[in-house]
Amino acid sequence: SMTTLEKFLELRSFVNNVEKKSLVYGASFSEFVILRAVQAEGANGIRRVDLAERVGLSISGTTRALQPLEKLGYIQTQDETLDARVRKVALTESGRALFADITKDVQRRMEEITPGLQEILKP
Repeated sequence: SMTTLEKFLELRSFVNNVEKKSLVYGASFSEFVILRAVQAEGANGIRRVDLAERVGLSISGTTRALQPLEKLGYIQTQDETLDARVRKVALTESGRALFADITKDVQRRMEEITPGLQEILKP
């Protein structure tokens, strides 16, 4: 039977392959994870520093990932007067629509990968 290391490496490669395929509209999986974390905070928004922690990126990595989403009008920055790290970001109306579509795509993909994932994770 597989050792824990072999299982872990197989799982890691499985996850990488799933994340490599882009989602609807060419969104990346990490963009989905970011949109999901922002969406969870609703209209109040989330500070970049908290978002970074939630999605497991550095603050600069989070800022880089937010830039195209903000440019395309899916995310808006609130409190422009504050220091960038504590400014909150929230989804715009088109960001919420985009997130809903991407979520459907992710759900479909999760159903597709369930058998493969169960195979790796079985005792």
